[in-house]
Amino acid sequence: SRLCFVTEGILLRWLQDDPALSDVGIVVFDEFHERNLLSDVALALVKQLRRTSRPDLGIVVMSATLEAEPVAVYLADAVPETVKSAPAPVLSSEGRTFPVEVRWADYNDSRPEWEQAASAVETIVGNGWEGDILVFMPGMSEIQSTLRSIGSARIGERVELMALHGDLPPEEQDRAFQPCPVRKVVVSTNVAETSVTIDGIRHVVDSGLARVARHDAERGIQTLLVEEISRASAEQRAGRAGRTAPGTCWRLWTEGGHLNRPDRNTPEIRRADLAEVVLLLHSLGVERAVDFDWLDKPDPAAVQRAEDLLVTLGALGHEGVAAGVGRLTEMGRHMLRMPMHPRFARMLVEAGRRGCVPAAALCAALVSGRDLLQRIGRDDVHLKERREVFEAAGASDFHTLLRAQQFARNVSFSVEACRRSGIHAATARQVEDTYRQLMQVARREGLVPRDKAPATTAGVGPARPGEGEGVTLADPEALERCIV
Repeated sequence: SRLCFVTEGILLRWLQDDPALSDVGIVVFDEFHERNLLSDVALALVKQLRRTSRPDLGIVVMSATLEAEPVAVYLADAVPETVKSAPAPVLSSEGRTFPVEVRWADYNDSRPEWEQAASAVETIVGNGWEGDILVFMPGMSEIQSTLRSIGSARIGERVELMALHGDLPPEEQDRAFQPCPVRKVVVSTNVAETSVTIDGIRHVVDSGLARVARHDAERGIQTLLVEEISRASAEQRAGRAGRTAPGTCWRLWTEGGHLNRPDRNTPEIRRADLAEVVLLLHSLGVERAVDFDWLDKPDPAAVQRAEDLLVTLGALGHEGVAAGVGRLTEMGRHMLRMPMHPRFARMLVEAGRRGCVPAAALCAALVSGRDLLQRIGRDDVHLKERREVFEAAGASDFHTLLRAQQFARNVSFSVEACRRSGIHAATARQVEDTYRQLMQVARREGLVPRDKAPATTAGVGPARPGEGEGVTLADPEALERCIV
């Protein structure tokens, strides 16, 4: 037997290339409680496959905190129509856990969450309680603020402070899991909530916050919002302290406030942009996405918005779209081969026609992640002056971001140099990685010559007069026409 660990996106690509999954005997969906949009779609497609041409295909849905009964009922008809259906069997494994004492805030503390977390760490260490400490924060900025606050707190012993989040290099992430001669304090995003276990953790400090992706239908973009976690997520985080020994969980909110939190996380299908998924479904012959066999039905208006966008981009034909039916076009098939949001795929296709693929790829990378530019305080005159240099590039905000990214390249992504110019150095590095991946896709699809060396300047001019050689953008209007 072979075990192949893949993301939901890869599984969906397999289904496109081989709709019968002929080389697969069992599909296991792990950590399903996270209710990822792609995992919901993949489960529905695998269920449909089992009902039709692959009755021998096994389906296993797993999670430590999953509400199992609705999923069991949903899979009841995942059998050929000639077979009498019944809810899928539910198997429970309690495992071995240790008691975790939950401690609540006495009142609503107005201090920033990183200062509250530092106080909790100081109390744990000051009381002499043994064991490493795991602190949950919503994002990189809060993690860095927490590390600084703990570093300046009056802790009576030497501790090793370390961050843990998905944007760290693998070797930096590995540090959190390696033995340490002194007490570890790991400050993490919710990547440590379910997916990994850090040996030695006896205490959890929980900010009760997470960054959640939501689709802004008005602006047509994905946004990351800091929101309160659900009660199920809070229980999952507390359980990190009871994996190897009894522990404590310090929640930075009141017990009364806990009751006002939702029971479980909102499934991503009810808060995400559906354009990419709807395009995939059309490619698989599902022409009425609103009638698809979803575990949780999406808002019909959200499906219609996705259909309308795909028609605007030329991925679907106009015929029958008002009734929720649209035919996949040749442009749609081309876009489908590119593993990215349809907006970005269409932009790169158009850029290939207009000869500005590097600049368009960099624009797509710039809007795919966190904000590149720092917020400027009202009294920060120095940063305002530096920002004006970038903004002088043109009327579009994209020109400002392109020049800021070019500046980060020119200084080799120096944290200090970027900070002085109001640029997030870590974000600039991530943008660069994404840009190079997009350029690889563009070459594979023939949008740029395969033998052309990777563009290091993305077709933008120098960040500041006299800094870097750069390459002048030959036709700014061409880029602006590609941005949709």
